[in-house]
Amino acid sequence: MRSVVSLVLCFVLTGGQAFAACKADLLSVEEWSARRLDDQNMEVQVVVKSAAQKPIRMLDADFGFRDALGGHVAADAFDRDIDIPAGGSVRAVKKWPTTFERLLKLKHEEVMAYACVRGVVYEDGTKEEFK
Repeated sequence: MRSVVSLVLCFVLTGGQAFAACKADLLSVEEWSARRLDDQNMEVQVVVKSAAQKPIRMLDADFGFRDALGGHVAADAFDRDIDIPAGGSVRAVKKWPTTFERLLKLKHEEVMAYACVRGVVYEDGTKEEFK
């Protein structure tokens, strides 16, 4: 049952990206880590850096991981109400089921982390959407 749920979750998380435009250079994943919490859960942390000239107060964006051959490993959405200073960095922490444990098994250098931004609201109220 868990494998079916993880397969559906992977499809949902990656399927949206296939059909939506993405601004890949507005945010970059500077560092990441993954660790097992218990038999059923793991924790993933990513430090994301903004290339925006203004502070971000709302975000429609995902982060994810690909293996050395470009294959999908895992993905998730950033919290929508994340605050990111102009040109600054923040740490996002997510709790995932261990169905994404491949991230724990791969060597760190075999994994490429990425960010995909579909929309952003800046602190001054201006909005950008990438379609």
